[in-house]
Amino acid sequence: MKLPPCPRTPSFVQVYQWATRPTHFLDSCAQRFGDIFMARWPGYGLTVFVNHPEAIKQIFTAPPETFSTAQIYEILRPVVGDQSLMLMDGKPHRRQRSLVMPALHGERMRLYGQLICKLTEQMMEQQELGEEINLSSCMQTLSLNIVLQIVFGLDETDQLIQLRQKFMEMFNWIRSPLLILHLVVKSLRINWGPWSAWGRYLRLRNEVDKLLYAEIAQRRKYPQPERTDILSLLMAAHDEEGQPMSDKELHDEVMTVLTGYESVATATLCSLYCLQKHPEVLQKLRQELDSISDPSDTNAIAKLPYLTAISQETMRLYPPVVVAMRVAKTPFEVMNYRFPVGSQIVADIYSVHQRQDLFPNPKQFKPERFLERQFSQYEYFPFGGGDRRCIGYAFAPFQMKLVLATIVSRYKLQLTDDRPIRLVRNAAGVAPDKDIKMMLTGYRHQKPKSTSISTPINVR
Repeated sequence: MKLPPCPRTPSFVQVYQWATRPTHFLDSCAQRFGDIFMARWPGYGLTVFVNHPEAIKQIFTAPPETFSTAQIYEILRPVVGDQSLMLMDGKPHRRQRSLVMPALHGERMRLYGQLICKLTEQMMEQQELGEEINLSSCMQTLSLNIVLQIVFGLDETDQLIQLRQKFMEMFNWIRSPLLILHLVVKSLRINWGPWSAWGRYLRLRNEVDKLLYAEIAQRRKYPQPERTDILSLLMAAHDEEGQPMSDKELHDEVMTVLTGYESVATATLCSLYCLQKHPEVLQKLRQELDSISDPSDTNAIAKLPYLTAISQETMRLYPPVVVAMRVAKTPFEVMNYRFPVGSQIVADIYSVHQRQDLFPNPKQFKPERFLERQFSQYEYFPFGGGDRRCIGYAFAPFQMKLVLATIVSRYKLQLTDDRPIRLVRNAAGVAPDKDIKMMLTGYRHQKPKSTSISTPINVR
């Protein structure tokens, strides 16, 4: 069987490179081997990376029975649960996706705009003039706050306050390298008591489960059809046969939605970093933001062309997820190679975004490239593609642009550490290799006296 080229380094070295600095691994392989190459990973069979748009199209448009994706996300089962759409293929996946997607798209998504701006303002108002801000930490906390309020609503009942607190505690623990190791290596998942890593996670998870199921039961007992938070929308959703989600399905899809908060935080953080490194881009963005006739119109802000180009260019350079993986359920042929059942076929998002023929000077931050031409869904796809495209592909850039616009239009920041950043492994995705820190140096216009949004917030 003819196979693509493969690095000659020992397999354990390849695994280490992929597990620690995946973008460095992809850069070196793509530069050396071109459009298609293999990796040797013990226990994973053939793993094939492709980064040519035509090959990407073949993968994303293949019939649903060609690939399985659920087993790729198996390590996340302890986090998202058995009924998460991430762990489904075929008809069950299509059903769950059709139930979840409407809550994160269209007019319903736009209802959340004012809330995003308000929470961003509240975060910035807590910062002191002239003091260093750990922007990495701030963006993580802000993004989690946003998604928790959007999922559960603005109610401040004791139960919901406790639920949000426990979610934040649990997700902060999930981000730790120690727990990531336990997710990757199944044999380490032993409960040695509340002081062990896995024992602590199980304790937090059980507390979250108890509170979440109690919230679901409360809403079933006392329904409020006017509510627009995601949990309420999911509870009101019905499939083609008129069946609603079970309590278990609701629980697991809420967990699935919440896991996306970190990717949005990383993308927003990287965009703020890029703007500080390119003051001419920052100035041009401020001019665009200042030209808006109604600064409270979040839908108009999210449609601004240069702001949109900045978010696109950031996710081209720093995609939150660097690959989209599939497992072949039938023999699959791509780029004149035929791969057997069980092969891992990898759509290499990062390397496509680094192609010189698509993006001249690909390492350069240049938002204008997205104003100069339209890229196909196989040339630019930070959220993957096909029937497994990330369910947050519309909401994530919407949130990112509103957070960015709120900060840039009202606050002056300055990097306190000017060293370049590298992308390193962070759970299932990537993130900067160091905390990004900035100083609040001043205010544009005047310091806000309090958070005020002229349009009412209707997320209950």
